[in-house]
Amino acid sequence: MNTYRIYVLSPEERVAEVIEDAFATDREALETAEDLSAGQFAAEVWDGERLVARLGGEFSLS
Repeated sequence: MNTYRIYVLSPEERVAEVIEDAFATDREALETAEDLSAGQFAAEVWDGERLVARLGGEFSLS
């Protein structure tokens, strides 16, 4: 099991919520992130320093 961090983001790209939990696979972490981000702007799933995926909200550096 790996420890993942799920960041739920606001439309302003600010962290609204952080969840840290152990999951057996990336898929399990992504499913949880999908549930947590319902009705929110976006969510990012991290495994250590590796970005697993970003769900929702288009990313922009500007």
